[in-house]
Amino acid sequence: MSAHPPLAQPAADTARPAFSDVRPAYVVALFFVCFAFSYLDRQVVSILVQPIKQSLALSDTEIGLLQGLSFTMCYATAGVFVARLVDRANRVKLIAACIAIWAISTMACGFASNFPELLAGRAGTAIAEAGLSPAALSIFSDIFAPRRVARASSVFMLGPYVGGGIALFGGGMLLSAAHGSGGSWLAAHGVQPWQAVFVVVGLPGLALAALVAFTVREPARLERLVYAKEARDAMPSLRDVLIELFARNRFCLPYFAAYVALITLFYSHAAWFPTLLMRHFHLAPKTVGQLAAPAYMIGGTLGVACAGALASRVTDESALRKVLGFSAAAVAALVPAAIAMPLVSNSTVAVVLYGVCAFTASIAMGLAPVPLQIAVPNRMRGRSLALLVFMTNAISGGVGPLAVGALNEHLGHAGDSLGVALALTGGLSALIGAALYAVAMRRVRAVEACPTLVEE
Repeated sequence: MSAHPPLAQPAADTARPAFSDVRPAYVVALFFVCFAFSYLDRQVVSILVQPIKQSLALSDTEIGLLQGLSFTMCYATAGVFVARLVDRANRVKLIAACIAIWAISTMACGFASNFPELLAGRAGTAIAEAGLSPAALSIFSDIFAPRRVARASSVFMLGPYVGGGIALFGGGMLLSAAHGSGGSWLAAHGVQPWQAVFVVVGLPGLALAALVAFTVREPARLERLVYAKEARDAMPSLRDVLIELFARNRFCLPYFAAYVALITLFYSHAAWFPTLLMRHFHLAPKTVGQLAAPAYMIGGTLGVACAGALASRVTDESALRKVLGFSAAAVAALVPAAIAMPLVSNSTVAVVLYGVCAFTASIAMGLAPVPLQIAVPNRMRGRSLALLVFMTNAISGGVGPLAVGALNEHLGHAGDSLGVALALTGGLSALIGAALYAVAMRRVRAVEACPTLVEE
């Protein structure tokens, strides 16, 4: 019969590195800042859509490709190759190298003069960013007990909301400044304001890369979950990883699919909501940043904080089932807000609902890596997380923004066609995600009800 084999007890606390040795709080804080900057570099393009479109004469479908499919396919594909390095190489050095590469690639976008060059720069950013999340989350699993992994991961998962908020607010401010006092100097040197924004937001990444390389040490790898029959010290094959995920852990298939649906909504909102405000309510980029950034950051931060508080109330034994249950409830609450937000006729109401969407989505996103951190052995963890990243980016990042742009063009840019496209894509994604999280939770409960079943 196929089910979970019996697990050995967690590693003793004495086997864990001393707090003063690896400085867990500092590591979490620094990796959070890195993750925030990765989303700043990734999402700043959303506030630059209109000037890029005008400068390079792009269609909405091409904008969808720029923000979605081209970026996320590179991100997802690179994640597969990086994953094996996460499981066997020095993760700290890997993170530092990735940060330096994505910073340089983001700055290279500022020198792009046509669509292919801009795509190439975005591809470089995407490929390098693929290494941060699986490596950082793998490190957290080696320096925290299971019940504390969720809290550390939830802090890290604030990165998309803080970085995305800074991208909206800071990008709008930088674009306004580039058009204002710095406009004449840029024009004299043949630089478009949107190009200058890319250079400015990419530059701090070089300092972050140095900070990671020189202040963080690679922690010892701890195998918290080992099978009773044998210790898995050797590097498992990809086949072993897939069996672990989708045969032994039957909750993983609906859990992966649920997260794919949720991130489809996330990418759709990140790519098109600023443009919705600019087109439907005729707001300037600076104003859009001032309105949308606080809603996005406050909603996302509160949601991730809520996820951390919920995770702190579980025991090591109940963590997996309850984390999936919390996620199912949060995504179910997201459905009505995701449908209403793009369709309302008042910009203030739209921004408030945008914050509500960020709040509910961020609860599930803050908890997203926890099931794999808990249920998967150490030497499989990096590739398991990378597979989740691959699926969400290859499918969600490609389908979400592109679907909204293509559907908007199919509707003929008439009236509130962009709002309808965003409501259809986001609402359906949230509904599917909520249902699949509930299925995953029930599968965990079924296994817990039959703890004596083992694989022969």
